[in-house]
Amino acid sequence: MGIKLDLSDDEHRTLQAEARLVQKRRSGSKLHARHPWPFLCDAIYTLDQARNRIEKLPTDMRDPHHPCDCGGCDNYLHHLVNTWFREKRFAVPKSRRMIVTWTMLACHYWLARFHPGTAIAIQSRKLGDNLAQGSWELIERIKFMELHLPPEVAPVPCVMPKGPLIRWPTINSHIMGIAQGANQLRQLTLTAILADEMAFWEEGQESYVASLPTLEGGGRFTAVSSAHPGFFKQMVYDEMNAATYQA
Repeated sequence: MGIKLDLSDDEHRTLQAEARLVQKRRSGSKLHARHPWPFLCDAIYTLDQARNRIEKLPTDMRDPHHPCDCGGCDNYLHHLVNTWFREKRFAVPKSRRMIVTWTMLACHYWLARFHPGTAIAIQSRKLGDNLAQGSWELIERIKFMELHLPPEVAPVPCVMPKGPLIRWPTINSHIMGIAQGANQLRQLTLTAILADEMAFWEEGQESYVASLPTLEGGGRFTAVSSAHPGFFKQMVYDEMNAATYQA
């Protein structure tokens, strides 16, 4: 025998809307957990610092001439995400206004949010003295993504202390910002490392060598940078030799 609730029309519509939201969150979570691209398409907003404007990540671009035969990618961002998902070691040369850093930050945010027990380091030339500098500023971008998730995305309790750190205590995941250098990595057990503007680091090779235990344990190393001669270029063109791996 069913139970009939004596609800007003407004209360009935509210309950229906809440039920639809719960169902949408449930189905969305299953889709988003399988691959980062649907999550980026549905949930990621960025801040255009030049125009001080909040914008959706431009995942809806269409390029029928995009030369991609490994996954049916729609555009360069789709290709970038698919390649990152497939490859554990990934070096990406970038240019301005291509949103590569935002996209790679979003992928690592996805990794932490949908994979319990994940520990990620966002590494930059400097840690930074405030939220506008170095890896601290990159962590602030991830916090921005978390704060601007649409309501259709199921919430996961998040802690955002002041400083370059964001945590999801209920799933034991976190993302931290660190500076370049081998000593920053040797004491850490990590799932993934994202190195930003690595071509301009004084200790790029040393930092990469220190990341090898993470890679050997099945983790990820992703490097993105503007073009510049040196160690990062060797990574991009697979020109590293045995001396590279000496600590």
